[in-house]
Amino acid sequence: MIRLLLGSISIGILYGVFNFFLIPFLSDQFGSTAIAGNLVSIGMFITVFTGMFFGYFGDKNQKHLTYTKLLFLVALIMLFAFCFPNTVLLYFVSILFVTSMFSILTPFSALVSRASKPEARDKNYGWIMGSVNISMFVSSLFVGLLMGIRVELVFVVFSIAALVFVAPLFLLRKEPKPIQPDISEEVQQRPFALNRTILFVLISQFGIWFSIGGILPYLTSFISNSFSVSIGVASMIMGLSTLLSGLTSSMAGLCSKKVGRKNLYIFSLSILISVFLLLSLFFAPLLNSGLIFPIVFLFLFSIALGFVYAFNVSIVSSVAAANHQGKIFGLNNIVLVVSQSISLSLFGLVINFSGYQPAFLLVMGGFLMALVFYAMHIKTPDPLQVPIRQKV
Repeated sequence: MIRLLLGSISIGILYGVFNFFLIPFLSDQFGSTAIAGNLVSIGMFITVFTGMFFGYFGDKNQKHLTYTKLLFLVALIMLFAFCFPNTVLLYFVSILFVTSMFSILTPFSALVSRASKPEARDKNYGWIMGSVNISMFVSSLFVGLLMGIRVELVFVVFSIAALVFVAPLFLLRKEPKPIQPDISEEVQQRPFALNRTILFVLISQFGIWFSIGGILPYLTSFISNSFSVSIGVASMIMGLSTLLSGLTSSMAGLCSKKVGRKNLYIFSLSILISVFLLLSLFFAPLLNSGLIFPIVFLFLFSIALGFVYAFNVSIVSSVAAANHQGKIFGLNNIVLVVSQSISLSLFGLVINFSGYQPAFLLVMGGFLMALVFYAMHIKTPDPLQVPIRQKV
């Protein structure tokens, strides 16, 4: 598990480059933000197919570790290749980097599931998501510093750092044996099929990632424009929010033992719904309330989001047997990419024409949809929990 935890730090570094630096860099190289955005969109679209491919064949051939190593290798090579800003090369490098980076999530998540006892998944996924978010925050601190020295240094330093942290995972030779909960052999050997439990969870995930993926990229601009601070200060505030979410995710396992995952997850989604409902209904008065509002808003948002990040993965993992983890995470990866692609464009149009207030209403709607379908999932009988047949 330690090797997977170190690997998650490398994932955070890759996402740090993606979130804080890649699009501005590509926009500068191509002289067009549209080209940069299209290259990222193409890479994410390809992930819709590669995620399911690696998930299905990872389950079939027991090769989740092999695919994780392969995708890490491609992502690291592409990250280093950004140091050679040849225009034609950048087209291919950008697409391959985005595709491999998003595709890693499927086999890597399946690996964590296979290496975790069912009762320890909240804790393990909490630590994994905490490491990803904290390493993203640390990466954001170094991006500006390295850019001030030389742009290429961002790619050199981050590719080396990511390689150092993922190296122990490359030294792991054997695929972890799946730790299966106490279910019957009959259930374990069933072919993978969409049932109501899986469908409700995936729809719930769509709502969550629709809201997160739609609003997060615009929150920095919202803070800057609404509270008259520079983009640099707003970025720092969002970095601190990411750090707080990471620390919260790390404590998810401990908190779920005391409160229960279901209760804490529902409470976190309810907090997010309430925050964005208040923002959409009382937009002007809240913005004029001084610094108290943004501090309280970001604190509640970051804490609730940290728990949601951690429990999302363990909830998805819980609806499929151990030999189908790749498939369920492959499907979830499709939901993640499609929902964020839709919401990113939609939120951009809404903010451009109507401002942030209706956008916050959309965010609230996505989280509400997630809560409703999660509640439906809870009330649906779990097909995995079939009593073991007694031998005659």
